[in-house]
Amino acid sequence: MSSVWKEKRGKWKGKWRALVRRNHHSISKTFLSKGSATAWANEVERKIEKESFEDFRDSAHITLGHLIIRYRDEITPNKKGAREETYKLNFLSRQPIAKTRILKLSAKKIIEFKNFISVGRKPATINKYLHYLYTIWETAKLNWGITLPQNNPTALVKREKVMTKIDRILTEEEYQNLLKACEKSNLKQLRDIVEFAYITAMRFGEITKLQVKDIDFENSTAKLIDTKNGETDVVPLTQRALDICNKWKFKDKVLILETSQVLFPIYRDKFRHYFEQACVRAGVHDFTFHYLRACCITNLFKRGWSIAQVAVVSRHKSWSELKKYTRIKPIDLVKKINEKE
Repeated sequence: MSSVWKEKRGKWKGKWRALVRRNHHSISKTFLSKGSATAWANEVERKIEKESFEDFRDSAHITLGHLIIRYRDEITPNKKGAREETYKLNFLSRQPIAKTRILKLSAKKIIEFKNFISVGRKPATINKYLHYLYTIWETAKLNWGITLPQNNPTALVKREKVMTKIDRILTEEEYQNLLKACEKSNLKQLRDIVEFAYITAMRFGEITKLQVKDIDFENSTAKLIDTKNGETDVVPLTQRALDICNKWKFKDKVLILETSQVLFPIYRDKFRHYFEQACVRAGVHDFTFHYLRACCITNLFKRGWSIAQVAVVSRHKSWSELKKYTRIKPIDLVKKINEKE
């Protein structure tokens, strides 16, 4: 049963109100015209009759920021990348879009947010924030019982194109210039982290999770726990890599005794800021920290290491994956060919 009438007093005076009561549902809404009110009431009755009506009144007061914080506190701690995700969700919760009521969140607003954060950020980072918005919406709807529209607005927003092929490795001159630039950084760990990545092929997340207890100084190895593929790996370390680990066993000249203490405690976004500054000072362009992994792998092949040997360091399971990081050029093989003649 539905009814439509014109309000005669109060703040809604002069507007048309539609009221629908059917199958234990009672909902009303105001409109500028009687026709709009009648059409809405008929549509609501039709949906209730088909049991497809969704009552959003309980969700009307909830903001995106409220859901971001809840996701950060309830879901994120159970993930292996919890520290990094917490950092990003805190950033997301401080943005203007977080004040938007969840029922008012639209593709247009998300596109505006995407354009805002695009300045100075890589495509993969932008896509990561869009992924958070999409996932938080789905979690609220499916796991928390919050009534939301069927269509997730983030699904309508185009993702950035991410280049997966690594074409850039450093020349020896560029590498030395980069190390010199890192030495001048306000981030005192920067140079050692960059060099450590260059000689170990470790990912940033693996380096910043390394704990003192993970380093076996006697056997020159490091245990990598909870890696990208979810496994625990043991990798060989050069003497220089061991020296860097030994150096950072001491913080402010105090030996780290707590076995849970990480060697390089730093967030990715903060590190990226200082790393990109160093690249600019060194004149190194179109280069990301992850490319240091490709530099290490390529250097090992240049030294004559076999695929199996390099795979122990890089921890790739197949040649098809490993070769993405390999940038051996024909000119690099000329010397080796001549050596065998």
